[in-house]
Amino acid sequence: MNIHASLPIAFPSQPRHSPSSIEPRCDFIQQGDTVVRPRLVLEGWAAGYRITFDGRRQLTNLYLPGEIIGVWRSNQPSFYHAVMSISRLQLIEFGSLPESDVVELECALIERQLENSIFRLGCLSAYERMAHLFLELGERLAMRGQGEADSYHMPLTQELLADLVGISSVHVNRTLQQMRADGVIRLVNCRLEILDREELADQVNYQPLF
Repeated sequence: MNIHASLPIAFPSQPRHSPSSIEPRCDFIQQGDTVVRPRLVLEGWAAGYRITFDGRRQLTNLYLPGEIIGVWRSNQPSFYHAVMSISRLQLIEFGSLPESDVVELECALIERQLENSIFRLGCLSAYERMAHLFLELGERLAMRGQGEADSYHMPLTQELLADLVGISSVHVNRTLQQMRADGVIRLVNCRLEILDREELADQVNYQPLF
């Protein structure tokens, strides 16, 4: 993958190292770790998460191909969540944060994603949460040139989806079956198709990130 083609905006700093690989299902950042250098996701998906003392987990965000791990406005930032790989990752480290306008754009995107997450968890039914999430993921991947807004590779298990939208894995399974039966999505071998994106966006009050 062309490093600079994976971002819609300029990332002026030169890579500090060659790309590194991380195997699936590996924790590679711990909660409280200091952000030393930003990392661009070249390939694969990762997730930020928090976990309780009794083992309950909430995925707080996803890092998709073309997105940056470790962009903050603070001068000495630390991670509020741990980060794990979902699929095999290819990451590349940069020597410094990008220019301030790039940081502002990236932070604005993150803030809107968090607003979406709050809206999903606070206002929507399980069915609507799943639909809303799928719409956002498609938009984010298309924004980075990593897929179409209504058709993309999605390596999320039912367990991961459950921890993203705050329902049980059994409920995720039932919801996906209902969405298929309703003709809303097609999901085969991790390839998700949203069959009528515009109509679905209207149904679940989805607002574009930009």
